[in-house]
Amino acid sequence: MPVSPIEYRYGRNEIKSIFTDESRLRYMLRVESALAYGEWKNGLIPEKAYRDISDAVSSGRVKISRVNEIEKETKHDVMAMIRALTEQCDTGGAYVHYGVTSNDILDTATALQLKDFYSYLLSDLTALQSALMELVVRHRDTVMVGRTHGQQASPITFGLKMSVYLNEVGRHIERAIETRKRVLVGKILGPVGTGAALGEKALQVQESVMKFLEIGAEDGATQVVDRDRYIEYLQLISNIATSLEKFTTEIRNLQRSEIDEVSEYFDSKSQVGSSSMPSKRNPIESENVCSLARFIRSLVYPEYEAAVTWHERDLTNSALERFTIPYSSVLIDYILVKTTNIFSKLSVNSERMRSTALSNELAMSENIVKLLVTKGMPRQEAHELVRLSAMESMASGKRLSETILGKTEILTPDELRNAIKPEMFIGVAGAICDRSVRSAKEIIKSLEDEVFAR
Repeated sequence: MPVSPIEYRYGRNEIKSIFTDESRLRYMLRVESALAYGEWKNGLIPEKAYRDISDAVSSGRVKISRVNEIEKETKHDVMAMIRALTEQCDTGGAYVHYGVTSNDILDTATALQLKDFYSYLLSDLTALQSALMELVVRHRDTVMVGRTHGQQASPITFGLKMSVYLNEVGRHIERAIETRKRVLVGKILGPVGTGAALGEKALQVQESVMKFLEIGAEDGATQVVDRDRYIEYLQLISNIATSLEKFTTEIRNLQRSEIDEVSEYFDSKSQVGSSSMPSKRNPIESENVCSLARFIRSLVYPEYEAAVTWHERDLTNSALERFTIPYSSVLIDYILVKTTNIFSKLSVNSERMRSTALSNELAMSENIVKLLVTKGMPRQEAHELVRLSAMESMASGKRLSETILGKTEILTPDELRNAIKPEMFIGVAGAICDRSVRSAKEIIKSLEDEVFAR
């Protein structure tokens, strides 16, 4: 009977399949096979033994049911796997797990899991990048009010807002690429990190194993791969989760009834917004992203604690890492895909954006100050004139342009009319959008080149 919602509610099956017990066993067996390869290549075991172990692994003869049966007796998960593998070997049985310790297998298997997950992570990020890029291009010149402190401010474009998000996702892609070399690392150096049981060729064996598995090797290990690597991974995941919460919080705010500038896709034919109020069209997808992002970020804190173990290691990291790495990976993929779907189907009310921008002359106060300065008025004097006019306008209900014209003759009515047009004060928003799109395309191209090179 499932207890965790991740089993029945959240996460894609293709991601969860990386972290199942069955998959974990397959990754561990791959490490055992690679270990035998490395030991054979360096003269520690016969080729026939390696071939035998490799065949037992690749054939699928080692079953999770048998491993679980042995573990009930041994109370040791890795030893159960070792015995189950040994049972399926002939000459190789005498060399299974030779010269290593449990965490050589466990941590190296984790690196293999994360290696597979990184492919999904980068794919998810580039999909979100593409969805945002489309919005940047489509709404490059869609004028809307900016908002600071929850108040209307100088105008921007919706394309500019999306370009900020686009650039942020681009940086996450760069971070993901950069962190792989430090995160995807295994070790084959025994229970205290000396490699003593492997003899003088311990480092060569480790190098052969990791090259075979196409991951990095720990530079200097205790019994475990250094946990600063896992912390960095979870920091990356937390950073991405924070961005997704930021993006979808903005969607939630802009979908508020009194703003009504964007909205999530809503299937009017069948979707229900509220069990009590049939009219509701709530931003539930964005709210779901925000909720899960908060949980994802919480998972980095236990990993900080896991990095602190006694001497060459203890087991205080073990149990919690059964949650931190799988849960964060499954859930970040889930909310990345969901966020991409939100932005791909986003309804943008550009007319509402423009009418809101046109309706509030106060939001153009910065441009009026600028105009007064270009007409010869000192900047501080211009600022005070507009400030006093704005306070009077809000108190009296008069238009800002009306109160300003009553206080100075330096501006003509036509000049002031142009100064309060939002599209006249969006600066280089369009150029920023263009630059952001070019940068995103370069990142996509670099990823394509990397895949091709592999």
